Amino acid sequence: MATERKKAGARQRVVLTPRTSLDDFRNFYWYLDELVDFCRHHGLPTSGPKLKIVARIEKFLKDGKVPVDVPVRKHPKGAKRRGPITMRSRVTEDYKCDDETRAFFKSVIGEHFHFTAHLQQFRRDKQGKGIPITYGELVREWKSEREKRKDKNYKSPLQRTWEYNRFVRDFMADKARNAGKSISEAAHAWNRVRVHEGPRTYAEYVRAGMDTARRTPDAAGSGEAEPGEGDASAGSRRCLVP
Repeated sequence: MATERKKAGARQRVVLTPRTSLDDFRNFYWYLDELVDFCRHHGLPTSGPKLKIVARIEKFLKDGKVPVDVPVRKHPKGAKRRGPITMRSRVTEDYKCDDETRAFFKSVIGEHFHFTAHLQQFRRDKQGKGIPITYGELVREWKSEREKRKDKNYKSPLQRTWEYNRFVRDFMADKARNAGKSISEAAHAWNRVRVHEGPRTYAEYVRAGMDTARRTPDAAGSGEAEPGEGDASAGSRRCLVP
């Protein structure tokens, strides 16, 4: 059984077309720009987070119909924050993980603050549903997750669209195999597993013996997470730290 799994896992990634099976689509990793390009060529909406685009394509591959997105309440078009950031300031559509925002969080939370994927997704979930949210709520959510992280068994629930982040986190946490290795080496390891069929996890990387295999041309590349991994329309990679 293990041998059969390994052979299946070695199958190279298929080309994404309207005839691609759901299983093949789900068994391989797709970059955001590939998904958006597919949507454009086949009349599907291209907006929204990557997870939403994936669900849209899955429905299209299943029944051949272009899904109609249900509109959600949004902030008034062009809504922008005015004045300095305070705990009561509304989070508007022009939210950025910039120096000003970082300075605010550090002034309230402390110098140990850093942007996290969890906080970014928490904000997007609220705004995507049209729920007003303040910077104070972001502060409380960050602190809440910080407390959970004190439990050594806790792992933040990264979405499957953030497989790269999860892989790198688990790679760096495996001190027995990877002590002293860099993020760049973790990224090269990710490139080996992302082009093969099957789970794109660190556990699968080890199980399949990729950690002892030599790098191949398929594994070459920058190894960086794709820009806008979580959102087709916007998003700073600085916001996507696990």
